[in-house]
Amino acid sequence: MRRLIALLYLLSPLTLFAWQKPDYQLQVTADPQHKSFAVKGTLTFESSPAFADSVAITISKAKGPVNIQLKGAVGSMDTSLNASGDVVYRWRFKHSLQSGTRLTFSYAYDRGDAPAFQYYMDSSFCMAGGYGASWYPQLLSPAADGTDDPTRGTGTIRVTVPVGMMPVMASSKVSNNNSTYEFQYTQPDIFSLYIGRYSRSEYQSKIPFYVYSLNNTSNHDDICRKAAAVLDYLTTKFGPLDIPNFSVIEFPDVVSENTGIGGASILGGVVMPASALRDFNYALFGHEIGHQWWGNKVLSNGSAGADMMSEAMAQYGSLQVVMQFDSANALKYRTTGYPGYISNQSGIGYLKNVAAGNDEPLTRMTGGNGHIIGDSKGFLAWELLSNVVGKDKFHKALQRIGEKYGKDGISWNEFLQEISSAHGSNLQWFYQQWFERTGAPKWESNWHQQEHTLHLTINQKDSLYQLPLEVLITYSDGTTALQQVSLQHSQDMFMLPVNKTVTAVKVDPYFKVLHWDEMLTPMATAQAKVIRVVNLRIQQKPAEAAALAKSYLAEGIPDDQYGVAFSLYFHLGRISSASGKPAEAIGYYCQALQCVSRPAELLAYTYYRIAQLAATINDNAQFEWACKNAVLADEANNKFDGMEEKVGLIRK
Repeated sequence: MRRLIALLYLLSPLTLFAWQKPDYQLQVTADPQHKSFAVKGTLTFESSPAFADSVAITISKAKGPVNIQLKGAVGSMDTSLNASGDVVYRWRFKHSLQSGTRLTFSYAYDRGDAPAFQYYMDSSFCMAGGYGASWYPQLLSPAADGTDDPTRGTGTIRVTVPVGMMPVMASSKVSNNNSTYEFQYTQPDIFSLYIGRYSRSEYQSKIPFYVYSLNNTSNHDDICRKAAAVLDYLTTKFGPLDIPNFSVIEFPDVVSENTGIGGASILGGVVMPASALRDFNYALFGHEIGHQWWGNKVLSNGSAGADMMSEAMAQYGSLQVVMQFDSANALKYRTTGYPGYISNQSGIGYLKNVAAGNDEPLTRMTGGNGHIIGDSKGFLAWELLSNVVGKDKFHKALQRIGEKYGKDGISWNEFLQEISSAHGSNLQWFYQQWFERTGAPKWESNWHQQEHTLHLTINQKDSLYQLPLEVLITYSDGTTALQQVSLQHSQDMFMLPVNKTVTAVKVDPYFKVLHWDEMLTPMATAQAKVIRVVNLRIQQKPAEAAALAKSYLAEGIPDDQYGVAFSLYFHLGRISSASGKPAEAIGYYCQALQCVSRPAELLAYTYYRIAQLAATINDNAQFEWACKNAVLADEANNKFDGMEEKVGLIRK
């Protein structure tokens, strides 16, 4: 740590003031061709008791010196790095500040093109996500648990770009003068900026919808119409939003490939890879639009439960959207993943991670597990809780949270208390078994019929859960009946009325409770090797991921019924492709195709990726072969991946 002494100017302290959000007067001059992203301006706010003794600001590492000064108090400044690699500048004041003391930071630096989470720059595109990296100075507000959270601000941001390029910032009022664009934020926000050769189209809904496109191949009206319907539907569940417009912002598929970002949400908009704008995916758009409330409108105070209140809640919203607009695929979403979406964001995804040795309590997820576990176990826990509480009561609680905590954020305990209050009784039993410990229920059942009574015994294994369950009874004539039971003990016995001969009994037939299902368990156990490789890729450790995959393949995969070898070769191909080794990547993909067990959800994309790579090395014969087989494999898989259109685009 370096200790710097800053010369600061003491202004006359003001009388006691209420806390005011930071105000930014910020100028960005971006030149992607020359890898420059220059930032300068001021940040002003009036201190509160939380900033009486010190104040901290984060800025991403710049490619040159950072000039930062503070007027309003006297003290010393030191620097450190946070977990994201951003630099934390912390001023410790010589004397405690009175509330309402006006503090002004001035700053100037060039962020450059160094990559970070949600920050990317190449010669034709720039993505600067405020939730991923502090491309602009972000004031840190101390939370009750001792952690620091970025603070939303208002102000004016002026962005100058080269001729032919357009900057885009959602949920703001914009004007431009030649190559300089001015964005005005009157609602506090975390700022995100996207720069490319955009064209804008507009769709009229309850609020204006804009699509910022990098090409003209997308069906903008269809995307906007369906996105507007999703936004309207989630508004009925989560409450109103205060946004002037809504933007759908495209970014290149190659950026998605290089960063691993399949979509993002910012207040008043979503950011999607080009491929996502060709075929509307309800799960993907439902998740990202769900973030309008969870992670944008409502921020967490503190680290406890933060990912449950953002990532998992957005995924819960995604499931509600699928149940409303594509109910035929809701069960598949819960069990093995929604078609065209990330398959591991489902029950099987969580079980695979547990089998791979990766599990954490939902209240204390760390690193990538906020997505890995939050988007597999977390959203299913919220879905179960909503059924326990009752959907109407649960959604009223969420609406109240938005109204009450949308300005200053909410702690995990406050979030849970609001739901308990809506329910009208203590839900600590649910919170303890689902949020505070790892794992998922596991049970065995047996039954026999005695005249008009079905005797059903359910034995819980490992941890004990209190569970509401459905039981599907199938009769000899093919008809079915659905009954309800409640587990309370390690062994529960039920006597259920029946009126015909019973031929089959299935506990939790629609997977409304995340559990070790007899069909999913062997698949999850087998795929544990693949998950370990995937998680290393998510952690941006490609060399370690490749080495692990190769070691598993060298050991051999006996009795490979679930496409483990295929999946390992597939991910080796992804790693080689991202490393700029197209021939090597094609080799791995071709080895995958030689495997006996080939997962349907990966097969079409394997051919498609070969086609993409063959095009880069001008191998026309391999390109045509791969295109043809990508379409055939997709047709055999109910056209879940829309390969006919994707192949048509890369043929152009």
